Amino acid sequence: MRIPTDVLAALSGRTKTDGHRLMLVGPRLAPTLYQRVNEVLEAVGGRWTKSEGAHLFPVHAAEALAPVLATGEVVTLGEKRTLAQYFPTPEPVVDQLIALAALEPGMTVLEPSAGSGAIATAAAARGAIVDCIERDPGYATVLSDTHVARRVQVADFLTVPAEPRFDRVLMNPPFTRGTDMAHVTHALRFLKPNGLLVSVMSWTVTEQTGSTTAFRKLVEQRGGLVEALPARAFAQSGTTVDTVLVTIPATRPADARPTVWPARDIPAQDAEELGNPADIAAEIVADLRKAVAAFEEVAAALTKPAPTTVPGDIEVS
Repeated sequence: MRIPTDVLAALSGRTKTDGHRLMLVGPRLAPTLYQRVNEVLEAVGGRWTKSEGAHLFPVHAAEALAPVLATGEVVTLGEKRTLAQYFPTPEPVVDQLIALAALEPGMTVLEPSAGSGAIATAAAARGAIVDCIERDPGYATVLSDTHVARRVQVADFLTVPAEPRFDRVLMNPPFTRGTDMAHVTHALRFLKPNGLLVSVMSWTVTEQTGSTTAFRKLVEQRGGLVEALPARAFAQSGTTVDTVLVTIPATRPADARPTVWPARDIPAQDAEELGNPADIAAEIVADLRKAVAAFEEVAAALTKPAPTTVPGDIEVS
């Protein structure tokens, strides 16, 4: 949104930053103005903390605020959802993903591109020790506020150096232009040798195309499992894109079976019921007799002499 002039003036002239802290200085802001200033600060990752007497940011406050002051614009958390930039993982999908992960208490779990942490929250509830990576400071702060993660790192996941130290990677990455394949491929590098990754992915990965060949080969080599999610599984989150759950081990198990890629169900057309063979034969014979009779009538008409006419239109036969 375009930031109103009075809000922008307060952000530029009434704030002071100190590392991760941002303080509002000067006379107390009017309640309505404060609410609008706070909305902008929350959009870039700030959260008011009473004990600190400041808004705390997951990154340096001045760094978070700089783009806002330079452009006079900000994308609020609500706008991000409206613009379909973020699709929270619905609870039924989270439950299925967690079941496939076979979590045990004490396992270390990474959720990349964590958003507000629906998957991380479910993993932590089962006793896992969870780390999250989220590039958007606003969502990272929302996630930090829940206290479900041991660590929340603000970064673009694809730029984070891989460390193979997690028992599980659980994720719902962005899908645009095959980005989910890039995220999952990178995420596999964060697994311990006996680790397991479970990810929501676009249906596109099930289709044999030039852009999916390498990824499909990777899944098959690892002995991965691919399961179709129900149609409209993400409808409540604002998208009807078809999705699957992909499970990939860090190392191919000795008893791994060939990967079976799901196919879209095409309803079979009901076969037309055939009648009694004797009745069908009788119907054919009856039709043939009608055809023969018609031919005989034509032949008889052709053998009759052609009629002639005389003046007065009197027909003479």
